[in-house]
Amino acid sequence: MAIIRLIFGLVVFFFLLFVFLQNAEERVNLHFLQYSFTNLPLFWVIFFSFLAGSLFVVILAIYQEIRFRFKIFKKNIEIKNLRREVNELRKMLTEETSFETQSHLETQNQEKKEKEEE
Repeated sequence: MAIIRLIFGLVVFFFLLFVFLQNAEERVNLHFLQYSFTNLPLFWVIFFSFLAGSLFVVILAIYQEIRFRFKIFKKNIEIKNLRREVNELRKMLTEETSFETQSHLETQNQEKKEKEEE
């Protein structure tokens, strides 16, 4: 996966380099909020637009990662509680079964003793 990301990054880098070189001579005026920038090279406008978009994507990715990790954390707690409950139910079932088995064995032993006494 890391190699695919590296290849993708290189492709994007060379594409941007190609676009920058094609637009090196073009000059534009930029109006952003209350600021005005005159006679800027077009490749700088493209570069900073790309950089701002990349930053926005990274912020969204971090937000999603935090949200997913929190969901996983909550699910892990739920799994832990459910496992504890299953173990308690198994323990109760084992205790009931062993109690019934002991009671049944005691009853059989008493019956044998009674038969021997007769």
